[in-house]
Amino acid sequence: LPQSALAVRFRTMVAGAQEPAQRRPDHSTATFKYVPRAAYHLSNFVHFTVHEGEEDTRQLIEDFPSLYFFSSSIPESYLSFCADFGPNNIADVLAFCQFVREAVAHPKLQNRNLIYYTSADPQHIANSVFLLCCYLMLEEGFTPEEAAGKFGSIIGLPIAPFRDATWTDARSTYHLSVLDCLRGLQRAMAVGFFDPETFDLEVYESMHEAESYDITMLTPKFVAFATPKSKGDKYTGPRLPRAHARPFRAMGVSDVVRLSEEGMYDDQAFVEEGFRHHALEFQDCTCPPPNLVRRFLDICDAAGDGVVAVHCLAG
Repeated sequence: LPQSALAVRFRTMVAGAQEPAQRRPDHSTATFKYVPRAAYHLSNFVHFTVHEGEEDTRQLIEDFPSLYFFSSSIPESYLSFCADFGPNNIADVLAFCQFVREAVAHPKLQNRNLIYYTSADPQHIANSVFLLCCYLMLEEGFTPEEAAGKFGSIIGLPIAPFRDATWTDARSTYHLSVLDCLRGLQRAMAVGFFDPETFDLEVYESMHEAESYDITMLTPKFVAFATPKSKGDKYTGPRLPRAHARPFRAMGVSDVVRLSEEGMYDDQAFVEEGFRHHALEFQDCTCPPPNLVRRFLDICDAAGDGVVAVHCLAG
């Protein structure tokens, strides 16, 4: 926008802001045309904007000192497996919510509008939108539809759909929306898989990319983990099967499923530790064929109340 138009937009926004004592969630939506550098209201004093470069950010900070521009590296911290780029994991969700919550509650920011900015990269926008929606859900009481609607109302917002973890040159055959992810989060809370009040982030992070293993408890039925390996490589040191035995027993694991090629470790090592081991190999970063999907589901059924731990290469 020309500088004069920016000034009008921001001054109008500031003039219409609620007093601190009146701050409350705003679940209303209106339709706006996407314009880089324009600020879009989310809830209370929190707004969203897209900057096309660092010069945009510097200029706006200088021109509008009464506004508080803030951002985070969390949306860009996702480590891809193939052509995937998000969404961020639950630890990132909680960290981001805390980051925004602290900004909203900061005593020195009580009389200022908060402008969260992200880069114009459609993938960074997608992760930023997802995380901001999580904040609206977990902190402001929005439904998934209300949270996603705040961004769906920005007509032309260049947001990339999430995709599966297949090779870069593979065409994605299913687009996962931010709303899909938010509904998944809502469902996880509804059935008790995730409670933001009691979730033990310290335990979660202690098991993620630890020295001897890389384990994540996905649901009460499934554990995902990176491949064990008898020898270290350029990424990590050895991650022996026996090092997994103690945490697996604590989680109630009964079956281990290997999806990657053999040779990284001895399958029998898990059997010797008291676990049933299953080899369901298919090419990494591809989709499993239907016959393997059926075998996997049969293994899960046969496990009964036992937890199934699944690994490929990276987990």
